[in-house]
Amino acid sequence: MTDNLSLRAREYVISLKGVEISRYEMPQGCELAIQTGKTPLAIQGTTTREPAFGIPAVWVSADGIDKARSAGYTVVDAISVLGTHLGEIVRSHAHELFSRQDAKKLLDRVAEENPKLVEDVVPKLLSLAVVQKVLQNLLRERVSIRDAGSILEALGEAAGVTKNTVLLTEYVRQTIRRMVVKPYLNAAGDLPAYFLDANLERMIEAAVEHTENMSHLNLAPQRIREILDSIKRIVGTPDTVIVALTSSGSRYFLRQMAENSIRNLFVVAHSEVPAGVKVISLGTIQ
Repeated sequence: MTDNLSLRAREYVISLKGVEISRYEMPQGCELAIQTGKTPLAIQGTTTREPAFGIPAVWVSADGIDKARSAGYTVVDAISVLGTHLGEIVRSHAHELFSRQDAKKLLDRVAEENPKLVEDVVPKLLSLAVVQKVLQNLLRERVSIRDAGSILEALGEAAGVTKNTVLLTEYVRQTIRRMVVKPYLNAAGDLPAYFLDANLERMIEAAVEHTENMSHLNLAPQRIREILDSIKRIVGTPDTVIVALTSSGSRYFLRQMAENSIRNLFVVAHSEVPAGVKVISLGTIQ
């Protein structure tokens, strides 16, 4: 999924379709000490940020590794840093790389076990292009598409109501809700999340326009900035994944607004939370 990876003495560059998308320096002979707490002890080395998730870190030489571990840092070798970064880049850009041909191959795999399902959905109800777009929407928010059979069944059910790819995506997410929410559950199986204020939900929903094939958010740039500022005041700029819980009508558009500036914020609809999963409130975004 990366078209080019150039390793240099201290730097590697990742390009996608001929365009540079990431660049990171790796001092030779050093390992990366990653902070695991808010106030770790200071250690000697070159301060940086871990490339995949932006966590504060320090490049330490071989003789400083034991000191870093004693100070509470997690020490990772350079090859593992590179592998994690590449994996994160692939996940972040999977939707851009998922082609029409990839969609066709996925349907062909489903057809090997359930040919009737594929035949009934594509092209009878939906075109391959529409199915591809829905799959890209799922990948964009890091929802696994491995259970393609369930996704196609959901599309077949919803296709009689709409051909709008945004609405189809939301219907699929609700159908595979356990898969959607699983990455965000804590060790106890609970879902820690921030709630979106009901007035803000209604304001976003009122600004959405649905057409036959697509949905658009018609909000002034200044209003979008105000919403993002409100989110940042509550959640900050998190180093790890956090969840905002909102209505199904505003979910897609809140995520669309926040994905470039608050990349670790993922938005889940109330209707996507499976029965039996306890939601733990972290606060309200208003």
